[in-house]
Amino acid sequence: MPGLAGRSLSREHALETADALNQIDADFIRLRTLAIPNHTELFDDWQSGRFEKMGDMEVAEEILLFLESLEGISSHLQSDHILNLFQEIEGRFPQDKQAMTGVIRRFVKLPPKEQVLFQVGRRMGLFTRLDDLQRSELRQRAADACSRFGVTSDNVDEVIDELMKRFI
Repeated sequence: MPGLAGRSLSREHALETADALNQIDADFIRLRTLAIPNHTELFDDWQSGRFEKMGDMEVAEEILLFLESLEGISSHLQSDHILNLFQEIEGRFPQDKQAMTGVIRRFVKLPPKEQVLFQVGRRMGLFTRLDDLQRSELRQRAADACSRFGVTSDNVDEVIDELMKRFI
């Protein structure tokens, strides 16, 4: 569950989870990004500052580290939920590892405005793949939403938190 360990333990979470899965060589691995419903203890911890929730960019980096650290396995991995920023990440290790990590690398290299468009479009259910940014109709709908709600790279994580609550 990317993001579950919070900001301070993100690296350890990625590496330790990968280590466990390397030892298990599970048949199937599914990613489910952390979302925090209002009625949970973790929500209270987040609101009080005891838990530092990660933003999408930090979660992307955690997932990348996790995927890069998976070695010697033949597991199938899938990231197929609306809460996940990268729904298109799917494949079998080791042969699809580069393609899966490549999606995240491409996202991280995008200009900030493009990242925001993808984040909002993805969480609105407009985009399923990073390449959907090239689909002018979908792109325009995401841009309109960003404009209408004043979404910028400075506030996108707060907006995403609200959008994600619709799905939990």
